[in-house]
Amino acid sequence: MSSFIRFDFENLGTPRIGAPLPERAIEGSQVFSTWDIDQANTGDVRTGVWEVTPGAYRSIKGSTWELCVILSGVSEITEDGQAPIVVKAGDTFVMKPGFEGTWRVIETTRKIWVTKD
Repeated sequence: MSSFIRFDFENLGTPRIGAPLPERAIEGSQVFSTWDIDQANTGDVRTGVWEVTPGAYRSIKGSTWELCVILSGVSEITEDGQAPIVVKAGDTFVMKPGFEGTWRVIETTRKIWVTKD
């Protein structure tokens, strides 16, 4: 098996379909599509592609660190007690452990993610 993994956006395969936990849903009937691409042997570092439809939900990272690269769409992320930040294609950011806030999807948003638990 190769140690080089390329993200082939044209052939991601079938995603896992999900939604916000009911207690975290704020507005809309959002659909989460997740394509798991790879993970470390220990399972604590993972990467993939995620897409979410318009609406809003509470984002709670807990002990997870996450790097995000927005591929398409527009969303507004508001950390509790902070000003809203609009993210769009090309934006890259980190949500550190302890992050809590609202993720409002204005246009269906797709991102690459890397998490460390």
